[in-house]
Amino acid sequence: MTIVFTLLITSAILGLATGLVFRVWTIALVSLVIAILSAVALRAHGFGFAGGVSIMIGCLVISQIAYLAGSFIVSRYDSAESLTQEEVDGHPDSRGEQDVSDDDK
Repeated sequence: MTIVFTLLITSAILGLATGLVFRVWTIALVSLVIAILSAVALRAHGFGFAGGVSIMIGCLVISQIAYLAGSFIVSRYDSAESLTQEEVDGHPDSRGEQDVSDDDK
């Protein structure tokens, strides 16, 4: 039973790390690695076909959920960071108006 929890936690960690660092296409490679390694590990520990497949599907689902959580965290961080990074295009003149370049119109 510890192999099941180990696989589920490892899948969650891999999914979260992928969501935090990489783009969406990488989750396909990570899912393939999770499926192959979990199949080998479950077969080596004597799990049958039905039990192994259900645990593998659970690992893949957990990985996808963790990926979505990681990408959500990154998108929230990026949007919050962009709000604090706005810069003014110049100093206000005597009327309180700022210089706006032609690029910003």
